[in-house]
Amino acid sequence: MKRLLFVKESQSWPRGSGHDVHGYHMMQALAARGNDIALATIVPPTSQALDGLTLTGVFALADGELFTESIWSKWQRRFTNYFGVEEKWAVALKSILALNKYDAVIVVARHLLPLLAVVQNAERIWYPADDPAWHHLSRLKLSRRTWGEARQAAVNALYERAFRNCVDRVWVVSPADRRAMRWVGGYRNVDLIPNGVDADHFQPQAMETIPESCVFWGRLDFGPNVDALKWFLRRTWPAIRAARPLATFHLFGFNPTEEVRSLAQAPGVSLHPDLPDLREEVLRRLVVVLPFTSGGGIKNKLLEAAALGMPIVCTPRALSGTLGNPPMRVAKRPGDWLAALGEFWDNPKARAGGGAAARRWVIDNHTWTAAASKAALG
Repeated sequence: MKRLLFVKESQSWPRGSGHDVHGYHMMQALAARGNDIALATIVPPTSQALDGLTLTGVFALADGELFTESIWSKWQRRFTNYFGVEEKWAVALKSILALNKYDAVIVVARHLLPLLAVVQNAERIWYPADDPAWHHLSRLKLSRRTWGEARQAAVNALYERAFRNCVDRVWVVSPADRRAMRWVGGYRNVDLIPNGVDADHFQPQAMETIPESCVFWGRLDFGPNVDALKWFLRRTWPAIRAARPLATFHLFGFNPTEEVRSLAQAPGVSLHPDLPDLREEVLRRLVVVLPFTSGGGIKNKLLEAAALGMPIVCTPRALSGTLGNPPMRVAKRPGDWLAALGEFWDNPKARAGGGAAARRWVIDNHTWTAAASKAALG
């Protein structure tokens, strides 16, 4: 048994971000393996956000006092200022560690990496899941503001290197992110810990369905999700609607940008923002579409759709980091999408078979129990 402290900006409900999803489930799975888990956050979590977690302590980082001594070097401070990391958070974390002994401190997400600078006598683990620099590099060819993405990639690469000596291990979810973390960030000890899914929470159930329908969900202010929608609705959806005039595409997610709202004005497209529990709404649609063209990591929505027993049509990038042989229909060109969607829309046996195969695959390959075992923390 080990004593582990997770450090996050917040633990939110609904779990609308990837960091909320993998942070929550990693804490839960590591506790199930007999470890003592504590959580320190800047934004106090609600009781609903912590429901299902067994925690030995919940600490606040927002109430730290300022130090007279310097925590970060001048070079490091340029990045803490850039990402809005406050010194009082580091002071609060140092105070917590002075009163409580932990075997490891695990910082979840990109921007809180500098807090590991105050950790002593414990293993220092950064859990960004996706490599921040690679995230922006993946968008270079798609963004009209290419210079902005290149600049962000460079900033994040320098940031990773500035705090490299404060980290003992890094946890990422895909081979591409591990390569980037090693070659771009210069980290040696990078553990590959693919995401899992709660297959008890995401379960198939019979629902009245909408004919010729497909669905996409996720944070609608997140760059790769917006890239996916732009590509699909501009390059592919017009051809689908020309061939299938009754086809509908349903978007669910938090914080839709103005660009997403504009995209959702296309014929046959409907936007449903900020719905806390999507399961029944997803199951009312016939097919899940994941037209990703950028981004790294593992797509949580792919694992969730598979656990729900949904047939899935996706681009090759949507399968990044996945294990085994995912049984999804892969589509690259508009004609591929039309053929795959048409088969699932018209053939109930194909839908049932595709959904059943997807659920078997995700249960066999992507569990949080397996993820926790790969963390090698007990």
